[in-house]
Amino acid sequence: MNYVSLAIKHQPFQTKEEMNQAIKSHIGEHGYQLSDTVIEMIHLLSRYACKYPGVAFLKNDTIANLIGKSRRTVIRVLNKLVEYSIITRLENMRLQRGGNGANLYIINPTVTQKVTRSKEAENAEVSTDLAPDEQDEPLSFKSINKKEFKESLQVEDSHLKNSYREFKKLVYCFIPEKTFFYRLYRSYKSQIKSLETIYAEETLHDIGIHALKAMFSAMKMKEIHNPVGYFSRIVKQKLDDLYFERLRELEEYGGSC
Repeated sequence: MNYVSLAIKHQPFQTKEEMNQAIKSHIGEHGYQLSDTVIEMIHLLSRYACKYPGVAFLKNDTIANLIGKSRRTVIRVLNKLVEYSIITRLENMRLQRGGNGANLYIINPTVTQKVTRSKEAENAEVSTDLAPDEQDEPLSFKSINKKEFKESLQVEDSHLKNSYREFKKLVYCFIPEKTFFYRLYRSYKSQIKSLETIYAEETLHDIGIHALKAMFSAMKMKEIHNPVGYFSRIVKQKLDDLYFERLRELEEYGGSC
């Protein structure tokens, strides 16, 4: 499994702000136990954990060079962070050459954040969901039947009453992973929230479905380092297009008067 896949799978935060808040809470809770070197290490990891908030991918020797400490000190400090549950360390093995590669360091959410996330997940679920929740592991794109993929990209033009259900159904055709779905759906809802009283529900729903299809089509062709960000950019572009289309209509209407 490559870095991108691991980062997406283990990413603990949606935004850098959430990560920074967790770091402040950890330092506040353990402040009297943390040396200056330990705190410096926390901030170093956070600087390398911005692309996928909370996930840093670094070698011990690289960390030692960055903070000007010995490798032994780096290992001791990292062990302290693991002991205090501030970070989780996942060792990464090099499959081809063997031996240890760069480790994955995950900045842990605080207890409060974990509880909040759990409640959000429960509230986002609906009891009548038709999605195959029993499947926890992501599907490999190589294992997707080509016919099923083509049919999924041609999802019906008619609009379901429950756009949430259709959105989830399409996502689960390719990656039946709850966390991935929630991130996509929250990104979509945050962008259309202020527009729901301006545009028809079906119009906004079509934009979300179109963005999903475009994202999965792109993932079939190339490696997308940040699928959620890619999806978000497509939604933004489609909303911008919708806005300028409405402006043109208003200008044409005004000109005819």
